[in-house]
Amino acid sequence: MEDDYARALAEARAKKRPLFVDAWATWCHTCLSMREYVFPAAEVRARAGDFVWLAIDTEKPKNAEFVRTHPMEAWPTLWVIDSATEAPALKWNGAATAAELGGLLDDAGLAIRQGDLGGDAGAAYLRGNKETAAGRMDDAIASYRAALAAAPAGWPKRPRVTEALSARLVAKKDWAATVELAAVELAHLPAGTSAKSVAYDALRGVMELKEAVSSAKRDQVIAATEALASTVGGSVLADDRSDLYDLLVDVLGDLGRDADKARVAHAWADMLEGEAAKAKTPAGRAVFDAHRLSAYVALGQPERAVPMLISSEKDFPTDYNPPARLASAYFKMKRYDDALAAMGRCLALSYGPRKLRHYALKADLLAAKGDKAGEKAALEEALAYAGTLALSGGLLRFRDALDARLKKLK
Repeated sequence: MEDDYARALAEARAKKRPLFVDAWATWCHTCLSMREYVFPAAEVRARAGDFVWLAIDTEKPKNAEFVRTHPMEAWPTLWVIDSATEAPALKWNGAATAAELGGLLDDAGLAIRQGDLGGDAGAAYLRGNKETAAGRMDDAIASYRAALAAAPAGWPKRPRVTEALSARLVAKKDWAATVELAAVELAHLPAGTSAKSVAYDALRGVMELKEAVSSAKRDQVIAATEALASTVGGSVLADDRSDLYDLLVDVLGDLGRDADKARVAHAWADMLEGEAAKAKTPAGRAVFDAHRLSAYVALGQPERAVPMLISSEKDFPTDYNPPARLASAYFKMKRYDDALAAMGRCLALSYGPRKLRHYALKADLLAAKGDKAGEKAALEEALAYAGTLALSGGLLRFRDALDARLKKLK
């Protein structure tokens, strides 16, 4: 089902099944990757009768109540909800391969049945998942740490527990603990989504801590991340490999390692072009549009993105993302009039909180042209639109930044 939580919950209760919810957004490349490459997989479809399945577009106003009662830190967030009690049994940030998703669904089913995953380690892991879903972050961290401490050698759940713990540490912005966890665990984790997530989180920590992290740990995390990004095969989704490359480029640039940054950016662009070429459908190809644009910008070649984005806009005429990305590419190329035309097409289609960023880009374009009156008008439109939304957290801060920018123009 799409965008109807009440109906999905009622059906799950009638069928006495858990409710699976994919909370996603159209601008989220990882969400699109899951929808194109994971959910349709045979091993996931084989479980169709085990759950009632719901997709929630978090940008749509009709879904605001679900988003309010099911807070998210990342897109997508995968939920499994006990339909009898409406209590969440699993809250999972980000991607998983089809095989990994199967494991997560098994874990959630066990949690709902109060099952066990193997001794004290398994029980602590299940507690951590429930505490995460209920928003009890400190308790979840303690439970995941207890699971790792009690885990027997070769415990197959260790990667998933480590990933879950890392995500909770990031949510608390405990960057030192995030980097330390990766330094201890990465060498023992098999290539896969969990290792990717732990490396990604630690690399964010390296950026945040800067000189406060030792050069040895920093280089260890960078090397592990590049190795995972270079992994070929089904153990890491192409979209997840791209995430690693994206952050690596930023970190290497931040460190002033320009030669390494260029080398990694070339590898990133080559990987994405190869994956896009293998895609069997336009939707499968478009999964990689956002990161291909970022890779080309990192290489100083934004013009390479234009043909693919023109194709995507033709293939998906009701999707605001292709013209939004085309506007960004033209902006980098200083083709401001073409960028504004693309942004006009984008704004005619966009909705939800993301539209604020589109107004902001329009204001940036007009500012670059020296059109102060146009910039002011775009910001006024943005703030008027913001008044129609229920904003919180980072979106409130973004709205306030737009307001401050407008006041400086007056």
